[in-house]
Amino acid sequence: MQTKQCPYCHEQIEIGTFALHCQAHEHLRPDGQQEEYVTLAPESRSAQSLEYEPQVYYHEKCGAGTQMPEEIVRSYLVNPYLYLADSTFCTGCGKQVPNRECVWSETGENLQSYIDRLRVDKPEYRPGLVARVLVLLIHQKWI
Repeated sequence: MQTKQCPYCHEQIEIGTFALHCQAHEHLRPDGQQEEYVTLAPESRSAQSLEYEPQVYYHEKCGAGTQMPEEIVRSYLVNPYLYLADSTFCTGCGKQVPNRECVWSETGENLQSYIDRLRVDKPEYRPGLVARVLVLLIHQKWI
């Protein structure tokens, strides 16, 4: 039996049921957010203190604030290229919005500038051109 690791729960799932398994993790809550998001496995996430890491952002267009889940923060601190779509969920709009439209409430820094700054420090995680194009096509729902 061939298996594949689920990017949500990180368990090994039989390939034949993998897509259905992932759909369960992507179920939408009443506020429009997915139940779970792709993250690094718990043992691969950052173990550093999050005391000085921003975790709440607001969308400048609607003014709503959104708390970034800890497992996502700990994942992108290790690999800032994990979320290549450069968008985030806005609880006010109920949908994904560009990072550049959001600002950390703790620092006033634009989310895109923050992620770009983290990426400069970790070029070894930058995916190749093909992977970046594929993510763009999927995000735009062109494939």
